[in-house]
Amino acid sequence: MRNRSRCNVFFTGLICFVSALALLPQAAAGAQSPPVDVGLITKLSGAATYWNEVSQKTPKPVQAFMKIRKGDHLKMASGATLDIVYFEGGRKETWQGPAVIIAEEAGSRAEGATTGQAVVALLPSEASQGLRRIPALLDQARLGRSGGMQVRGAGEGPTKTAVPGHKGQAEIARAQAVYQRWREQTSPDDVTPELNFLGTLAEYQQYGEMEKVIQNALERQPDNEALKELEQWVRGKLGK
Repeated sequence: MRNRSRCNVFFTGLICFVSALALLPQAAAGAQSPPVDVGLITKLSGAATYWNEVSQKTPKPVQAFMKIRKGDHLKMASGATLDIVYFEGGRKETWQGPAVIIAEEAGSRAEGATTGQAVVALLPSEASQGLRRIPALLDQARLGRSGGMQVRGAGEGPTKTAVPGHKGQAEIARAQAVYQRWREQTSPDDVTPELNFLGTLAEYQQYGEMEKVIQNALERQPDNEALKELEQWVRGKLGK
């Protein structure tokens, strides 16, 4: 009788174990991975909202220098203008509202009754790496303020500017050359070249040079609040 009882316990446990294994694929299918980052909002004029069926189902306001993810829906009000740079392939799109677009891996597609098409330009092949760093940099700047909010993506200064090694110096020199060449080919009010250069300078804590680049960008977009936040944060790093 005791042996039979032990067998019953064993088989009951075995059945439960097999059942749990059978449920694993379903659980894995239900746990969706967050969408990958595919691009950056480099300019916004007017009102726009975004949402994502996987990670952000409630529409929220689009903000300048916000990263976008695969599957994001972006809805622009009438008269709104939105510039997006995609990391893969360096595709830059300018959309005019009213429009609803969906972000894919290397570009957007229009949805529904969207009127018109994007104006497309291709950025220098070296441009995407610096731009990828901008959302995290802006998060740092905003977290340095009391009550600051993060963008999807206390000045403790002064902070000594780091001296980069040979690899860092080479990357900064390349980024500067790209910036100067790119700046000559870009419209005066477009700060995408400055953003890319800022991303590289921030990686190596070149706060003095960052301040100069931000001031140059603010001359082109004097009402850009995100640039003002970055300037305040950098000046704090420099003890100003």
